Amino acid sequence: MQNKKALVIAVGFALSIPALAYAAKGDGDGKPEPASVVELYGRAYPEFAHSQGKNATPKGEATCTICAAAAGENGVGDRTLVESPNTRFGVRGHEKLGSDLKAIFQLETEFRVDQNDSAFAARDSFVGLDSQRWGTIKLGRMDTPLKAYGDELSFLGVSSGNFVSSSNVLRKTGFGTSSASSFHLRRANAVQYETPDYAGFNGAVQYSTDETDTPTRHPHVWSGAIAWEGGPLRLSVAYEQHWDLFGGSRNVPSAMSNFNDQSVRSKDKALQAMILYKVGVHRFEADYIQKKYDENATVTGRFANYKNNAYELVWDARWSRSWRTQLEYIKSLKGSCSRVNAICTTDGLDGDQVQAGVAYYFSRKTYAFLMAAWLKNDKSARYNNDFTDNPNPGEDITIYALGISHAF
Repeated sequence: MQNKKALVIAVGFALSIPALAYAAKGDGDGKPEPASVVELYGRAYPEFAHSQGKNATPKGEATCTICAAAAGENGVGDRTLVESPNTRFGVRGHEKLGSDLKAIFQLETEFRVDQNDSAFAARDSFVGLDSQRWGTIKLGRMDTPLKAYGDELSFLGVSSGNFVSSSNVLRKTGFGTSSASSFHLRRANAVQYETPDYAGFNGAVQYSTDETDTPTRHPHVWSGAIAWEGGPLRLSVAYEQHWDLFGGSRNVPSAMSNFNDQSVRSKDKALQAMILYKVGVHRFEADYIQKKYDENATVTGRFANYKNNAYELVWDARWSRSWRTQLEYIKSLKGSCSRVNAICTTDGLDGDQVQAGVAYYFSRKTYAFLMAAWLKNDKSARYNNDFTDNPNPGEDITIYALGISHAF
């Protein structure tokens, strides 16, 4: 109830401020930009979807060492539903402080138009200082630079939080269901510095902490990225490191986990590279990521290490002002693992996802879309793009959706 009241107050406050009448470059009559600007913005893309799981690995068939046992049945239901993944609205603005320095803020809220269970300002929300000469500093809750600087061609503009998000396969592990292994998360308790643009280069670095330290553990994250853009080409490299988040142990069977052993620490890391090329009405993107999950376990049989590589290929085409198509392929390799003084195999941990879609634009801000994704798990893998359910080992997932997107 308190979240709903806060939401109403924030929206009413934003709508009552006269500065909303000003555009980013002035009020439309050639007058200079006001000293203080507040803007209400948002985007909604609800969709009518059908999902189905099939082909789970038969019960009794062997799976990889660090994977769950085969269940012999599908975990993803055959259902039709209405979803509105990451539909959001926000309030943002700035105040001139002199020279080229500005105070900036943003409060962004996920608002699910198909139901009412939103939490106020749960998405990227921050306060900071911005200078064209010196860059930008932000404090709050934000996506990491690794998340922001790769995987740039959002699938038809609606991939965030959706079943067509490439992160479901690209930036996670294929065993377990905990998001602790993900390198595609928004971080709380974060401070971030973003460089100004210089000769086509820009970058960012972020530090965040879980604020749950113990005498032996300090859960925190460092993430950084740099990009260069010139003409039709854009390149980026990003790196992220997680201390004591236990992306490995929180996904393996409990007998192999180190999570409850306070003498063990974890260090998970990812290195990512992206290339984006534009030619005519076409854009092509390729991403490659290497992930490693290390823990200094000493007990025989416990999890010690897992590493794997993944990549994606994207073709986006704007055939006209009205029509757009997109094709994407994501592949995650089985990788390799180790345990303390014990055998570890990753047989059957491969996963891949193919997706295709078409969009028709009524205007720059409003379009209808039709899309489908086919996720295939090898016999041990549990990569997941479903809205509500978790697949069992080896289960494939097929999802189709028809929807409409509107930005304001």
